Amino acid sequence: MGLSKSQKKRLYGDKAQLEATTPPTRTTAKMSAADSRYRQGELYADPTKSSSNMYLVVGFIVSFSLIAYNYLWVLPQFSHFAGNTVPELLFSFGRDEIEAFAGSTDPDYIAQYATYHLSAALIVPFVCLLTWTGMIFASHLSLRERSLHLPLPVLFAIIYGTGNLALNAALANPAGSVVGIASALISARWALFILLLAQLAYLCLRLVRGKVDAFTRGELPEQQ
Repeated sequence: MGLSKSQKKRLYGDKAQLEATTPPTRTTAKMSAADSRYRQGELYADPTKSSSNMYLVVGFIVSFSLIAYNYLWVLPQFSHFAGNTVPELLFSFGRDEIEAFAGSTDPDYIAQYATYHLSAALIVPFVCLLTWTGMIFASHLSLRERSLHLPLPVLFAIIYGTGNLALNAALANPAGSVVGIASALISARWALFILLLAQLAYLCLRLVRGKVDAFTRGELPEQQ
């Protein structure tokens, strides 16, 4: 059974009354505010924290794994069966390369190659678009900077998909004018991929520099 107020007063004197009536100090209020922020942080992810950035790390691992799988395994396998390099592994190509590939390849492999363009090959630009977009938003860019960075992964995904369609059309009609369009789209795909890598390097350096500056100023959540 707890002590009454009069019993506490007899045992502890005026100290108990003073503690009960004293308003919270600034330090206590600061600790309460920090505790409130901590509880909110448990419910809402903060993209500046390492736990949230892990999603980006996983996204990039998946993206580069898919790119490596497609360009270092799947497409070389198509080249091996055809006896000629598939056109999209070349930076540019013309009618001679298309006719050589289509003429030396079994129609069944051509059909499988076209199906690949409309199925598994489309996963690569989709995953890259999601990952790069997440990286751009996690970098806390200004609205103007974000509007400059976002079009690049979007354009890459569009060019990637339309390039697949144009390449299928070029293989179906090697003598047609669509061969030039397919070659231009594949060349643009390679150029945009190089720009994506440059963009990734810039955003990573920006994130690291921001973390270092925040650590120097003592503004990281772990330093509060």
